[in-house]
Amino acid sequence: MKCVILAAIAAAAAAALLPAAVVAGQCGSQTCPKDAPCCVRGFCNANAMYCMDINCEPQNSFSPQSCWGTPHCAESSVDFGGHRAFANIADYHGDPAAAAFVSQFEPSNARIIGDEMQLELVKQPDGKGFGATVINTRAFQYGTVTTVMRSGCVGAGVVSSFIIRSDKVGDEIDFEFVGADPATVQSNYYWHNQLDYTKMIKSPPLTDTTKNFHTYQIQWTPDQIVWLVDGAAFRTVKRSETWDSASGTFRYPDSEAYISYSIWDGGAGAKGTSDWAGGATRWEQGPFIAAVKSVDISCFYKGNETSYTPPGGSASNDKASQSDEEKSQSSSSADASSGSDDSMSSDGGGSDTDSEPGEASADDELSEVVDASGAALPRAAHSALGAALLAILAN
Repeated sequence: MKCVILAAIAAAAAAALLPAAVVAGQCGSQTCPKDAPCCVRGFCNANAMYCMDINCEPQNSFSPQSCWGTPHCAESSVDFGGHRAFANIADYHGDPAAAAFVSQFEPSNARIIGDEMQLELVKQPDGKGFGATVINTRAFQYGTVTTVMRSGCVGAGVVSSFIIRSDKVGDEIDFEFVGADPATVQSNYYWHNQLDYTKMIKSPPLTDTTKNFHTYQIQWTPDQIVWLVDGAAFRTVKRSETWDSASGTFRYPDSEAYISYSIWDGGAGAKGTSDWAGGATRWEQGPFIAAVKSVDISCFYKGNETSYTPPGGSASNDKASQSDEEKSQSSSSADASSGSDDSMSSDGGGSDTDSEPGEASADDELSEVVDASGAALPRAAHSALGAALLAILAN
């Protein structure tokens, strides 16, 4: 994988992605100020994408307590037509009882329409697409996630995804949809950012995933991962099968992670990414809109979160089995909010793949920069930040 990139490019990338950052309070050589306390890759801010555990660097922030704590898994059913399902970045302040999912970018191409959460890929003046990524506000380690969704890949070049990923460690379990093949969904998993595309396995043929809602499920335990579509398992990976004798390690995803959805412009990626996605994005085939109706989360460690104290606020009554109040408000929403959050930059979407087997894209290179820097920004290969930097890294 072509993963050599200069620190100067990393700095430029960070600046491009974090336009609202308080540059005067750069962290690293100096701490962030109290009014912008959270550090991410040398920049300070007070909003959710800086202060959430997924990104925030406690050692470089105003104080270690500036970073919001990690709300852990809670049994929940999120109906995106219900209450507290979704929030914009500016509207989320760290309480998972207020929003189940938060959009990662501004302006946001994710929104609630009727009973759906919709993520749209939009063409920009430069001809490339700006998509959307939304992320669960609770961390998740083992359990079952079931979602009802429709992909947005109605044309070549478009990629949609449903992912469980730890950006800090690089573990991932995913479902991915590509415009090149709307009749199947692809499954894969990664350990510590060691991308092995040869492990990808497609589902059996499905009715068009861009026109029909299907039920996708990931069953993740300490011993195995099972991928299912419409109740039928089509792939199982056992931990025992991932043993690597050279390193003496099981290369099996086992880190606390976050559930997310995204849509992004694979056609604008490097050749491997573009070919995998079906070639250059054909905008006349749009609109490109992925839709999610619901997600059910069942925690493997039942009751591991009995309460959570949001930053600067009172403890939420967000119990591992929903509180009666929450259940009465919405039978399908344990953590939710309204709105449409999102984006931090020009290509928000989630460069989910940095491509297909054997090819490294600009996203792969960004992935290495992020990892080498030790920062916690999402890996480009499966996050919207990657697409945002495509133009910088491709030049």
